[in-house]
Amino acid sequence: MRKYILFGLLFFAAYMAQAQDIIYSRTDSLFITRLLQRHKPGSMPAGELVLAIAQEFIGNKYVAGTLEKGREEPLVINTQEVDCTTLVEQVLAIYATTRDGSNSFQAVCSNLQTIRYRNGVRNGYASRLHYISQWITDSAKQHIIEEIDYGSKGCSRQIDLGFMSSHPASYKPLKEDSTLVKEIEKWEKPLRGSTIFYLPKELLNNSFGELPIKNGDIVALTTNIKGLDVTHMGFAFWENGKLHLLHASSVAGKVIKDNSTLYDYQKNKKSQTGIRVFRVK
Repeated sequence: MRKYILFGLLFFAAYMAQAQDIIYSRTDSLFITRLLQRHKPGSMPAGELVLAIAQEFIGNKYVAGTLEKGREEPLVINTQEVDCTTLVEQVLAIYATTRDGSNSFQAVCSNLQTIRYRNGVRNGYASRLHYISQWITDSAKQHIIEEIDYGSKGCSRQIDLGFMSSHPASYKPLKEDSTLVKEIEKWEKPLRGSTIFYLPKELLNNSFGELPIKNGDIVALTTNIKGLDVTHMGFAFWENGKLHLLHASSVAGKVIKDNSTLYDYQKNKKSQTGIRVFRVK
């Protein structure tokens, strides 16, 4: 009898370890499976398909910090509670799965890991692509997205990533484990002094056709805050000839298609300088 009990305990422990490696609820898996069945590749242009998937998240709650589940850094799938980054990541993971002709929840998990972690390898908190410039560089390298050409409308600035390592108390894992600060700083350094290009916010009042932006493009809001590159992100959509943002709004407390134009959203925010725009491949 003891052997059977021991075997049962070992099996349960192994199951729990595997379950903790990927965290999701039945609601999440059903939600994603439904989207995979509903949205098929080739049914519309790629950007429109991305936007259609993103619209399925409208009304879902805005919740920050949903990825902080311990030092082991499990893969977290949470479609019902998102922040601006996890919304974009999960939409892209679902889109990539449909693009590849799959309707598998497991494929979405795999694509999400590829998008969220450096070189697609999940190895602790520091392997997560915390800065949008890191996330963009990695995703472009893996042929997931590409930055659009701003032409003569673009501006440039040098970035000096370092906000996380210089403000560890603002991040729960860094506050609880000071050894992680050095790891984060190691990945901040390669992009320090690099140049980014962006569309200045003064141009965002231009009408459809005057800006090189399409429905479903990923929009990252650039900033002049020391140590940061971007403060927010979402998906572009055009309404009555004006550019708007579909995003997880901390103010609204949920995912919304913002009634304010992106120009109005940014114009009075002194720390926001404009946008970077990325298109799915």
